[in-house]
Amino acid sequence: MKKSWCLFILVLIVACNNKPKRAIDTPNQHAGKIKLLKFDPYKLNIDFSVTDTGSYINEGPMSGGTYGIVKNNELTDTIDMQYGIKSLGGRVYLFHKLKHETDPVEKETKGLLCLEEDKYIIAMNKMKYPLDSLARSFDDYYSSPEVIKGKIYFWQLEKIDSAGKIRVSAAEFNPIAKTTATYYLFNDYLETDDSGYFPLPYLKNDTVYFDGGKNKLNKFSKDFKRYN
Repeated sequence: MKKSWCLFILVLIVACNNKPKRAIDTPNQHAGKIKLLKFDPYKLNIDFSVTDTGSYINEGPMSGGTYGIVKNNELTDTIDMQYGIKSLGGRVYLFHKLKHETDPVEKETKGLLCLEEDKYIIAMNKMKYPLDSLARSFDDYYSSPEVIKGKIYFWQLEKIDSAGKIRVSAAEFNPIAKTTATYYLFNDYLETDDSGYFPLPYLKNDTVYFDGGKNKLNKFSKDFKRYN
């Protein structure tokens, strides 16, 4: 009797081992079986919520990044999540808007969009204002605005001649007074398509820095007075 049970168990083990293995599902083989994960909206700050997010690609000098669809009551925009939404105080915000590429070469898929840089936007009182309509000689592509202590610091660019020569100044935009203060820095030629040619101004030890490279580091006090 014991021999019969041993033989039966041996046959069962062999049969199980010889059972064809189930192929691993991959997105290409069984796309219909994939369940898309539900995105849970979350609060980005007191006013804005992120209702969706994903990766984007860009056909220009940008390599792409992460986009977010943000909502504030009636306002909905697609923004660059790396730049984020920066508070200017008093529930006033600055963000970098993205838009769809025109006739993109790359194919878009779910969660991967073809986007390009659009306007920098100031949002306040349920309204949106392009920064270039408020700050004098602001360039959406090259000015690299940064929020420091409730004000926007950026590289002000003014065309000098038809050869492409520009006047470069450090600028401070006050969103409350809607005024732009500037200090001339140097002349330059924009022989590049790199939107990061002028890096973001930054704050260190109560000093605002505009780093133009090549020994062009400019320093300003917190009330925007230039250090010699």
